[in-house]
Amino acid sequence: MKKKSYWMGVWERFIKNRMAVLGIVILTCLILCAVFAPYIAPYGIDDQNSKTRFIAPCAEFLFGTDNFGRDIFSRVVYGARISLQVGLISVAVSCVIGGVLGAIAAFYGTMADNIIMRALDVLMAIPGMVLAVAIAASLGPSLNNMMIAIGLGHAPGFARIVRASVLSIKEQEYVEASRLIGDSDFVIIMKHIIPNSLAPMIVQATLNVGRSVISAASLSFLGLGIQPPTPEWGAMLSASRAYLRDYWWMTAFPGLAILLTVFSLNLVGDGLRDALDPKLKH
Repeated sequence: MKKKSYWMGVWERFIKNRMAVLGIVILTCLILCAVFAPYIAPYGIDDQNSKTRFIAPCAEFLFGTDNFGRDIFSRVVYGARISLQVGLISVAVSCVIGGVLGAIAAFYGTMADNIIMRALDVLMAIPGMVLAVAIAASLGPSLNNMMIAIGLGHAPGFARIVRASVLSIKEQEYVEASRLIGDSDFVIIMKHIIPNSLAPMIVQATLNVGRSVISAASLSFLGLGIQPPTPEWGAMLSASRAYLRDYWWMTAFPGLAILLTVFSLNLVGDGLRDALDPKLKH
């Protein structure tokens, strides 16, 4: 009988988790909306019409219209592109920066560990959102600057996770054996350290995409992220807060989009954490 691979076992445990599968389904729908936004959205993102201002949700305008007569459904669909892009790219920035720093600190230890981790401790003392706001305010409001700000704000958390994982892995027998046969540090890191550090990184990355979506919405809400008229869920909430009492749909649907995105990512992250947990192996 052919032995199942490690990742096949992870996948089988993952799909047995109904909530994780629900998260994948919701997330897949959101991704499809982002990819096929031009075919799904019935109107343009900035099609204004003074005659269709403040129309409640109906057959023609599924999510209603805003103060400029723009179709909110179309803007929410296009907004998925921005939010998911920011979430994925900012987490990639966090993974690269935090992963490299954490791996160097753990693998080489002593002075490198002390310098890197003390510097990261200083950053960890500052709440991630406050750090992201400070960086975004310094760099100026734009999509690229927002992704950099969020990525840098979350990097210390990744560094700590990778450091803890590498500290455990580098003492394993297969790493010692690799050293004895003359493998260089680069070979050891690429062949043994990184592959065996992927599990906690994957879980942290999945959960952090949701946090990054919230951070992006918060920065845009504060005016430090995406600028109008580009549709971004946080910016849409900020623009419609003045009309919250009379026109509830202007804030309800962008808010629900954020909620569904973060909810699905958290379900997937929890499912991955359980599937990758060594204690659940048979």
